[in-house]
Amino acid sequence: MAGQFRETLAAGTAVSYKLPWGTVRGLCWGDPKKVRVICTHGWLDNAHSFLPIAHHWSRKNGGLLALDWAGHGLSDHRPPGAHYHFIDYAYDLWTLLEQQNWQDIVLVGHSMGGFVSNVVASLCSQRLRHLLLIEAFGLLVSDGEDAHQQLLSGFQSRQKLTGSKWRDYSELSSAVEARMKSADFSQPLVEILVQRGCYRNPQGRWQWRADPRVKATSPYRLPASTVEQLLQQLSTPITLIRGEKGYDKVEPAIARWGHCVEQLNVHRVAGGHHVHMENPEPFARLIADITAS
Repeated sequence: MAGQFRETLAAGTAVSYKLPWGTVRGLCWGDPKKVRVICTHGWLDNAHSFLPIAHHWSRKNGGLLALDWAGHGLSDHRPPGAHYHFIDYAYDLWTLLEQQNWQDIVLVGHSMGGFVSNVVASLCSQRLRHLLLIEAFGLLVSDGEDAHQQLLSGFQSRQKLTGSKWRDYSELSSAVEARMKSADFSQPLVEILVQRGCYRNPQGRWQWRADPRVKATSPYRLPASTVEQLLQQLSTPITLIRGEKGYDKVEPAIARWGHCVEQLNVHRVAGGHHVHMENPEPFARLIADITAS
Protein backbone atom coordinates (compact mmCIF):
# COMPACT_ATOMS: atom_id res chain seq x y z
CA MET A 1 0.00 0.00 0.00
CA ALA A 2 1.29 3.44 -0.91
CA GLY A 3 2.76 5.42 1.97
CA GLN A 4 0.04 8.05 1.81
CA PHE A 5 -2.61 5.43 2.50
CA ARG A 6 -0.60 3.84 5.30
CA GLU A 7 -0.76 7.17 7.09
CA THR A 8 -4.48 7.51 6.38
CA LEU A 9 -5.12 4.01 7.65
CA ALA A 10 -3.12 4.72 10.81
CA ALA A 11 -5.25 7.84 11.38
CA GLY A 12 -8.46 5.81 11.34
CA THR A 13 -10.06 4.51 14.52
CA ALA A 14 -11.29 0.91 14.57
CA VAL A 15 -14.94 0.79 15.66
CA SER A 16 -17.43 -2.00 16.36
CA TYR A 17 -21.17 -2.19 16.96
CA LYS A 18 -22.97 -5.17 18.47
CA LEU A 19 -26.13 -6.32 16.72
CA PRO A 20 -28.36 -9.26 17.74
CA TRP A 21 -26.62 -11.67 15.34
CA GLY A 22 -23.00 -10.49 15.81
CA THR A 23 -20.64 -7.52 15.48
CA VAL A 24 -20.31 -5.02 12.63
CA ARG A 25 -16.90 -3.36 12.38
CA GLY A 26 -15.43 -0.44 10.52
CA LEU A 27 -13.06 2.52 10.52
CA CYS A 28 -13.73 6.12 11.48
CA TRP A 29 -11.72 9.18 10.51
CA GLY A 30 -12.49 11.94 12.99
CA ASP A 31 -14.38 11.53 16.26
CA PRO A 32 -16.36 8.24 16.36
CA LYS A 33 -18.69 9.90 18.88
CA LYS A 34 -19.51 12.64 16.38
CA VAL A 35 -20.28 10.68 13.24
CA ARG A 36 -21.47 12.90 10.40
CA VAL A 37 -20.95 10.58 7.40
CA ILE A 38 -21.66 6.84 7.09
CA CYS A 39 -20.15 5.03 4.10
CA THR A 40 -21.22 1.58 2.92
CA HIS A 41 -19.32 -0.45 0.34
CA GLY A 42 -20.24 -2.72 -2.54
CA TRP A 43 -20.59 -6.48 -2.73
CA LEU A 44 -17.37 -8.34 -1.82
CA ASP A 45 -15.57 -5.07 -1.06
CA ASN A 46 -14.95 -3.72 2.45
CA ALA A 47 -14.45 -0.48 4.42
CA HIS A 48 -11.14 0.18 2.62
CA SER A 49 -13.26 1.11 -0.39
CA PHE A 50 -13.42 4.56 1.24
CA LEU A 51 -9.76 4.84 2.23
CA PRO A 52 -8.92 7.12 -0.74
CA ILE A 53 -11.75 9.50 0.22
CA ALA A 54 -10.59 9.41 3.84
CA HIS A 55 -7.14 10.48 2.65
CA HIS A 56 -8.71 13.83 1.64
CA TRP A 57 -10.96 14.11 4.70
CA SER A 58 -10.46 16.70 7.45
CA ARG A 59 -11.32 15.82 11.05
CA LYS A 60 -12.91 19.26 11.43
CA ASN A 61 -15.74 18.02 9.19
CA GLY A 62 -16.72 15.42 11.80
CA GLY A 63 -16.47 11.64 11.84
CA LEU A 64 -16.36 9.81 8.51
CA LEU A 65 -17.38 6.22 9.27
CA ALA A 66 -16.80 3.37 6.79
CA LEU A 67 -18.53 0.11 7.69
CA ASP A 68 -17.93 -3.51 6.73
CA TRP A 69 -21.18 -5.26 5.85
CA ALA A 70 -22.01 -8.55 7.57
CA GLY A 71 -19.80 -11.29 6.13
CA HIS A 72 -17.37 -8.76 4.64
CA GLY A 73 -14.09 -7.30 5.86
CA LEU A 74 -13.69 -7.59 9.63
CA SER A 75 -17.40 -7.81 10.45
CA ASP A 76 -18.71 -11.11 11.80
CA HIS A 77 -20.19 -13.74 9.54
CA ARG A 78 -23.86 -14.49 10.03
CA PRO A 79 -24.47 -17.58 12.20
CA PRO A 80 -24.71 -21.08 10.70
CA GLY A 81 -28.08 -21.60 9.04
CA ALA A 82 -28.52 -17.88 8.37
CA HIS A 83 -28.27 -16.31 4.93
CA TYR A 84 -27.40 -12.98 3.35
CA HIS A 85 -30.76 -11.58 2.30
CA PHE A 86 -30.47 -8.14 0.71
CA ILE A 87 -33.18 -6.87 3.03
CA ASP A 88 -31.17 -7.97 6.09
CA TYR A 89 -28.29 -5.71 5.08
CA ALA A 90 -30.88 -2.93 5.08
CA TYR A 91 -32.14 -4.04 8.50
CA ASP A 92 -28.59 -3.97 9.90
CA LEU A 93 -28.03 -0.39 8.72
CA TRP A 94 -31.46 0.74 9.91
CA THR A 95 -30.78 -0.91 13.29
CA LEU A 96 -27.44 0.88 13.64
CA LEU A 97 -29.03 4.26 12.91
CA GLU A 98 -31.70 3.57 15.56
CA GLN A 99 -29.28 2.03 18.09
CA GLN A 100 -26.75 4.86 17.90
CA ASN A 101 -29.42 7.54 17.49
CA TRP A 102 -27.40 9.10 14.68
CA GLN A 103 -28.91 12.34 13.36
CA ASP A 104 -28.20 14.77 10.52
CA ILE A 105 -26.20 12.06 8.74
CA VAL A 106 -24.81 12.07 5.22
CA LEU A 107 -25.34 8.50 4.05
CA VAL A 108 -22.93 7.39 1.30
CA GLY A 109 -23.43 4.10 -0.52
CA HIS A 110 -21.47 2.50 -3.34
CA SER A 111 -23.04 -0.18 -5.56
CA MET A 112 -24.74 -2.70 -3.21
CA GLY A 113 -24.24 -0.19 -0.41
CA GLY A 114 -26.08 2.37 -2.52
CA PHE A 115 -29.00 0.04 -3.17
CA VAL A 116 -29.24 -0.70 0.54
CA SER A 117 -28.89 2.98 1.43
CA ASN A 118 -31.75 4.22 -0.73
CA VAL A 119 -34.04 1.62 0.88
CA VAL A 120 -32.95 2.60 4.41
CA ALA A 121 -33.20 6.31 3.61
CA SER A 122 -36.84 5.82 2.66
CA LEU A 123 -37.51 4.45 6.17
CA CYS A 124 -35.67 7.08 8.20
CA SER A 125 -35.30 10.23 6.12
CA GLN A 126 -35.69 12.27 9.30
CA ARG A 127 -32.25 11.07 10.45
CA LEU A 128 -30.48 12.07 7.26
CA ARG A 129 -29.14 15.31 5.87
CA HIS A 130 -28.27 13.90 2.45
CA LEU A 131 -28.06 10.65 0.51
CA LEU A 132 -25.04 10.25 -1.76
CA LEU A 133 -25.31 7.27 -4.09
CA ILE A 134 -22.34 6.03 -6.11
CA GLU A 135 -23.14 3.86 -9.11
CA ALA A 136 -26.51 2.74 -7.71
CA PHE A 137 -30.14 3.83 -7.84
CA GLY A 138 -33.39 1.99 -7.19
CA LEU A 139 -32.99 -1.79 -6.97
CA LEU A 140 -32.52 -4.90 -9.06
CA VAL A 141 -36.11 -6.09 -9.33
CA SER A 142 -38.29 -8.96 -10.46
CA ASP A 143 -41.90 -8.57 -11.53
CA GLY A 144 -42.64 -12.26 -11.20
CA GLU A 145 -42.08 -13.54 -14.72
CA ASP A 146 -38.98 -15.47 -13.60
CA ALA A 147 -39.96 -16.08 -9.98
CA HIS A 148 -39.82 -19.88 -10.26
CA GLN A 149 -36.31 -19.95 -11.71
CA GLN A 150 -35.10 -17.20 -9.37
CA LEU A 151 -36.29 -19.17 -6.33
CA LEU A 152 -34.85 -22.46 -7.59
CA SER A 153 -31.50 -20.88 -8.47
CA GLY A 154 -31.37 -19.20 -5.07
CA PHE A 155 -32.05 -22.41 -3.16
CA GLN A 156 -29.56 -24.43 -5.21
CA SER A 157 -26.94 -21.75 -4.73
CA ARG A 158 -27.41 -21.74 -0.97
CA GLN A 159 -27.16 -25.51 -0.86
CA LYS A 160 -23.99 -25.53 -2.92
CA LEU A 161 -22.31 -22.89 -0.76
CA THR A 162 -23.09 -24.59 2.57
CA GLY A 163 -19.74 -25.36 4.19
CA SER A 164 -17.79 -24.03 1.21
CA LYS A 165 -14.41 -22.34 1.57
CA TRP A 166 -12.37 -19.94 -0.50
CA ARG A 167 -9.12 -21.11 -2.03
CA ASP A 168 -6.03 -19.82 -0.25
CA TYR A 169 -2.75 -18.37 -1.54
CA SER A 170 0.88 -18.69 -0.58
CA GLU A 171 1.46 -14.99 -1.32
CA LEU A 172 -0.77 -11.97 -0.83
CA SER A 173 0.18 -10.87 -4.34
CA SER A 174 -1.64 -13.93 -5.70
CA ALA A 175 -4.84 -12.80 -3.98
CA VAL A 176 -4.36 -9.38 -5.58
CA GLU A 177 -3.96 -11.02 -8.99
CA ALA A 178 -7.16 -13.02 -8.45
CA ARG A 179 -9.11 -9.87 -7.50
CA MET A 180 -7.67 -8.03 -10.50
CA LYS A 181 -9.44 -10.47 -12.84
CA SER A 182 -12.81 -8.94 -11.95
CA ALA A 183 -11.60 -5.36 -11.41
CA ASP A 184 -12.01 -2.35 -13.67
CA PHE A 185 -9.58 -0.25 -11.64
CA SER A 186 -5.85 -0.15 -10.94
CA GLN A 187 -3.76 -2.67 -9.03
CA PRO A 188 -2.81 -0.22 -6.23
CA LEU A 189 -6.52 0.29 -5.51
CA VAL A 190 -7.16 -3.46 -5.62
CA GLU A 191 -4.35 -3.88 -3.08
CA ILE A 192 -6.19 -1.52 -0.72
CA LEU A 193 -9.26 -3.77 -0.75
CA VAL A 194 -7.29 -7.00 -0.53
CA GLN A 195 -5.35 -5.77 2.52
CA ARG A 196 -8.53 -5.70 4.61
CA GLY A 197 -10.19 -8.49 2.68
CA CYS A 198 -7.56 -11.17 3.46
CA TYR A 199 -5.88 -12.69 6.50
CA ARG A 200 -3.06 -15.18 7.07
CA ASN A 201 -4.54 -18.49 8.23
CA PRO A 202 -2.90 -20.85 10.79
CA GLN A 203 -1.10 -22.64 7.95
CA GLY A 204 0.57 -19.35 6.98
CA ARG A 205 -1.42 -18.97 3.77
CA TRP A 206 -3.54 -16.01 2.70
CA GLN A 207 -7.29 -16.47 2.73
CA TRP A 208 -10.32 -14.24 2.00
CA ARG A 209 -12.17 -12.98 5.06
CA ALA A 210 -15.55 -12.73 3.34
CA ASP A 211 -18.13 -15.40 4.10
CA PRO A 212 -18.48 -17.56 0.95
CA ARG A 213 -22.25 -17.55 1.54
CA VAL A 214 -22.43 -13.91 0.39
CA LYS A 215 -22.00 -15.29 -3.15
CA ALA A 216 -25.40 -17.03 -3.05
CA THR A 217 -27.93 -16.04 -5.70
CA SER A 218 -30.84 -14.09 -4.27
CA PRO A 219 -33.93 -16.35 -4.14
CA TYR A 220 -36.26 -13.39 -4.63
CA ARG A 221 -36.27 -9.72 -5.59
CA LEU A 222 -38.77 -6.98 -4.85
CA PRO A 223 -41.16 -5.94 -7.64
CA ALA A 224 -40.70 -2.60 -9.39
CA SER A 225 -43.93 -1.25 -7.87
CA THR A 226 -42.51 -1.72 -4.37
CA VAL A 227 -39.31 0.12 -5.28
CA GLU A 228 -41.40 2.98 -6.64
CA GLN A 229 -43.37 3.16 -3.39
CA LEU A 230 -40.20 3.14 -1.28
CA LEU A 231 -38.57 5.89 -3.30
CA GLN A 232 -41.69 8.03 -3.10
CA GLN A 233 -41.29 7.97 0.70
CA LEU A 234 -37.74 9.30 0.44
CA SER A 235 -37.68 13.00 1.30
CA THR A 236 -33.89 13.30 1.69
CA PRO A 237 -31.99 15.23 -1.02
CA ILE A 238 -30.12 12.77 -3.25
CA THR A 239 -26.91 13.15 -5.20
CA LEU A 240 -26.17 10.30 -7.61
CA ILE A 241 -22.64 9.96 -8.97
CA ARG A 242 -22.12 7.89 -12.11
CA GLY A 243 -18.79 6.74 -13.47
CA GLU A 244 -18.47 7.50 -17.17
CA LYS A 245 -17.46 3.86 -17.68
CA GLY A 246 -19.53 2.48 -14.82
CA TYR A 247 -22.48 0.17 -14.19
CA ASP A 248 -24.75 -0.06 -17.23
CA LYS A 249 -27.95 -0.49 -15.20
CA VAL A 250 -27.76 2.94 -13.55
CA GLU A 251 -29.11 4.91 -16.50
CA PRO A 252 -32.18 2.67 -17.01
CA ALA A 253 -32.88 2.90 -13.26
CA ILE A 254 -32.84 6.72 -13.43
CA ALA A 255 -35.24 6.62 -16.38
CA ARG A 256 -37.53 4.22 -14.53
CA TRP A 257 -37.59 5.77 -11.06
CA GLY A 258 -36.05 9.23 -11.24
CA HIS A 259 -39.51 10.82 -11.18
CA CYS A 260 -40.25 9.13 -7.84
CA VAL A 261 -37.91 11.34 -5.80
CA GLU A 262 -38.27 15.07 -5.29
CA GLN A 263 -34.62 16.10 -5.12
CA LEU A 264 -32.28 14.15 -7.39
CA ASN A 265 -29.04 15.56 -8.79
CA VAL A 266 -27.09 13.32 -11.15
CA HIS A 267 -23.42 13.86 -11.96
CA ARG A 268 -21.08 11.97 -14.29
CA VAL A 269 -17.46 11.65 -13.18
CA ALA A 270 -14.46 10.20 -14.98
CA GLY A 271 -13.92 6.61 -13.90
CA GLY A 272 -15.53 3.20 -13.76
CA HIS A 273 -17.68 1.38 -11.22
CA HIS A 274 -15.24 2.24 -8.40
CA VAL A 275 -15.09 5.89 -9.42
CA HIS A 276 -14.96 7.01 -5.76
CA MET A 277 -11.63 5.19 -5.39
CA GLU A 278 -10.25 6.32 -8.75
CA ASN A 279 -11.23 9.98 -8.33
CA PRO A 280 -11.62 10.51 -4.56
CA GLU A 281 -10.77 14.17 -4.01
CA PRO A 282 -13.97 15.64 -5.52
CA PHE A 283 -16.00 13.15 -3.48
CA ALA A 284 -14.32 14.29 -0.26
CA ARG A 285 -14.97 17.93 -1.17
CA LEU A 286 -18.60 17.23 -2.05
CA ILE A 287 -19.24 15.37 1.21
CA ALA A 288 -17.53 18.13 3.22
CA ASP A 289 -19.64 20.78 1.48
CA ILE A 290 -22.82 18.83 2.22
CA THR A 291 -21.96 18.40 5.92
CA ALA A 292 -21.18 22.12 6.18
CA SER A 293 -24.30 23.38 4.35
